[in-house]
Amino acid sequence: MLHLPLARLAALLAPLLAIGFAAGAIRALALRPGAPRARRRALQALWVLLLLVGAPLWLVAAAALRLW
Repeated sequence: MLHLPLARLAALLAPLLAIGFAAGAIRALALRPGAPRARRRALQALWVLLLLVGAPLWLVAAAALRLW
């Protein structure tokens, strides 16, 4: 486990939680039954890309900012 002060741990994890929340919101929009098929497909791709790219990108940025 990381042995960091609470403020630094929050600064490290808050953006990850925001990325997860945004991906969940986009996924919820993608699952709406009234949306056109093309829009649903684009939103499904977007939430997966947000998780696959956003989280590692934030971890690299946090390491560069020396948050841990």
